[in-house]
Amino acid sequence: MSPTDVLNELNKQGILPTEQQAKLAEIEQKRPFSLHWELRTMLYIGILLLSSGVGLLVYDNFDRIGHGALLAAIAIACIGCFFFAWRYRPDWTPAEAKSRSTFGDYALILACLLFLTLEGYAQYAYNVFGTRYGLVTLLPALLFLPLAYRFDHRGILGMALTALISWVGVTVRPLELYFKTNFFNQDTVFSAIILALVLISAAILLDRKRIKPHFTYTYLTMAGNLLMVALLGGLFNFEGSRLWFALGLAIACFIFDRYAKRDNSFLFLLMGVVYGYIGVTYLFFHYMDFSSDDPYFWYFILTGIAVVYYLMNQFTKRIRTNESV
Repeated sequence: MSPTDVLNELNKQGILPTEQQAKLAEIEQKRPFSLHWELRTMLYIGILLLSSGVGLLVYDNFDRIGHGALLAAIAIACIGCFFFAWRYRPDWTPAEAKSRSTFGDYALILACLLFLTLEGYAQYAYNVFGTRYGLVTLLPALLFLPLAYRFDHRGILGMALTALISWVGVTVRPLELYFKTNFFNQDTVFSAIILALVLISAAILLDRKRIKPHFTYTYLTMAGNLLMVALLGGLFNFEGSRLWFALGLAIACFIFDRYAKRDNSFLFLLMGVVYGYIGVTYLFFHYMDFSSDDPYFWYFILTGIAVVYYLMNQFTKRIRTNESV
């Protein structure tokens, strides 16, 4: 309900006199409107456009300007952004820290994006990493992870975890990563599962020790999706271990469902339901063989109704819990 509807309802019930209702409605209409998130969004978009423009500049002009000059320019810009961000760094605290400068956060993001551009261009121009492709993604992970904690920046943490996940894939299958689906390879699947479990365990441990507990959501979101996708990859591709992957998927979905209900999180509830439904549907079609299409038709209708009912029921409970709080 809008504030005007609430005021009208209070007036109808006789709780709020008409004069006070009119004054409160006038105050509500003249109340300043916050543009905080709109401006932050525009700044983020500007940083992405700037980093993209730097990439296009490098691509279009490297033959005229020269590799060394471009690398030097990018390095200077990257160091300048890091210096500005470090100058306005927040005070260290295990809890959530407040930024001393809004532009310091954006300077840090731009510095990290410029570092990725610098690293990629150095590899393209001078092949500094040779055939050690894992270093290309390991270095950003090793740099971004401590920066995320020192600057208390969840965006940089997401970039660090993405680089770490990519490093596992590159290390296991360095060339075929770019040409084939990773999860056709059993080593990649098990590496992804192990990494996801390590990240989830680290998130739970850090949360219990109250070291940046607001990072737990980012850890669990990225590691949870990695774990679920890896389990589905094993379920789809490896016949001999299919039932073990199905059991692992069922346990993971159950744990995410319990965690979602405990922390009142609809995202993790949705993850458990969607990934579980995909796995159950695959097993149903893989092991069932009907002479007609009717059972498959009824399967989608009945299971679809069940999934929607379950999600709606849990969503309603979540709303009631929030209202009671």
